[in-house]
Amino acid sequence: MKINRVVIKNFKSLKDIDISLSNLTLITGVNSSGKSSFIQAILLLKQNFETIRFSELYSHEETKKPLNINDKYVKLGNKKDILYQDTYDEKIEISLMFEKNLELEDEDNSPIKISFDANTLQFESSVDIVSNLAFYNMDEKLQYIQTNRIEPEIFYSLSDEFLLNNNIGLSGEFTAHYLANNRHKPLDIEALIHKNSLTTQLLENVSLWLSDISEGVEVSAKVYDELQKVNLTYKYTYGDNTTNSYTPLNVGFGLTYVLPVIVAILKAKEGDLLIIENPESHLHPAGQSKIAELCAIASANGVQIILETHSDHFLNGIRVATKKGLLTPEQSSIYYFRKEKDELETKIDKINIDKDGGIDSYPKGFFDQFDDDLDELLGL
Repeated sequence: MKINRVVIKNFKSLKDIDISLSNLTLITGVNSSGKSSFIQAILLLKQNFETIRFSELYSHEETKKPLNINDKYVKLGNKKDILYQDTYDEKIEISLMFEKNLELEDEDNSPIKISFDANTLQFESSVDIVSNLAFYNMDEKLQYIQTNRIEPEIFYSLSDEFLLNNNIGLSGEFTAHYLANNRHKPLDIEALIHKNSLTTQLLENVSLWLSDISEGVEVSAKVYDELQKVNLTYKYTYGDNTTNSYTPLNVGFGLTYVLPVIVAILKAKEGDLLIIENPESHLHPAGQSKIAELCAIASANGVQIILETHSDHFLNGIRVATKKGLLTPEQSSIYYFRKEKDELETKIDKINIDKDGGIDSYPKGFFDQFDDDLDELLGL
């Protein structure tokens, strides 16, 4: 299932936006320009509706219930923090429009539209879906990886609940447990199998994609039942030589930080939605480009991915993947979020990539700092 459009009104700095989502959607822009607010709007729906069966509770009619704005997925503060400041209308609206899918939508392809009063924090939901089906199976279909991810440790936590829902946690905190339990599980998407892999198994392919970032690395995960913990280790192979196994504390920080991103992508199935913030964090530029390639392959094969990034290396990785034919121009979109000086409202520019990897526009501030710095150095 794919989200085609997101419409948001009066939510934080997003006064009135209408964004069409592609298989791969890149969200970028300067700090405090509204990028995170866009992602929070989608997660707010997950937070409030992931366990609700709309057919049982709503059944083509409007009702009211308290809105939860501070919980696992988003912590938004209080009502004044979420309402667009310069508005007379205190109703906030978030609408998702889906690709035609008989499991979720009626013949009119009706959107899931959530409206709520910023004063009372009660919402009115207008939802049309086929009887007795949960909204998007959000526990299983949506994996969110936030900016602040797991850090190097000797042991990591277990969670059977998250594993049952095919989820590795917001920070990737259950990645090691997932790998330990699913090491031999075959990848669902054949195109994600690494070119050097002899099997379709998850753990082998995770190690091979990691080795494109840090040559020769191999990852292992083992559960210690008596401790109710899982141990993550890395070792390196150089020719005929193999190192001892090291804990994450003794290898590069970037490996552990990117591991949840790689696992989230490789475990994905067609129809899944991944939302990943700053996939490039703590990676060398070559590694950033390689993760972009992995994202491109997944999104071209039925996984919808929304990425927030500050990296021109990651963007260029998507452009190269497009030129290589791993991703078509129609399968990707770039949105540049910005604010005009002294304005509260987020403005959004859509940028397209052509079949040769070219970009059709360069708004002011869109990855132009390198050129600005070079001009300064050259005295231009």
